[in-house]
Amino acid sequence: MYRDPTLNWDHKALSGDHSIPRSAGGTLADRLLHGTCNSERGDGTRDHQRPALTGRRATHNQPDLGHTAMTWP
Repeated sequence: MYRDPTLNWDHKALSGDHSIPRSAGGTLADRLLHGTCNSERGDGTRDHQRPALTGRRATHNQPDLGHTAMTWP
């Protein structure tokens, strides 16, 4: 993850994400995600379907960067 959008895989700026979605009363953007990842995450109701948990590839047409697992709140 880079501050310079041209260095990120989606060529977009990083985006502040709310662990507790605003739709559920969250007010603090407490982590950074790639812009595309944050918009695909939406309100977080489908987090259990993320490719890192299901083993499926992401929907965007990007090179396979291998399996990466990270903590999710």
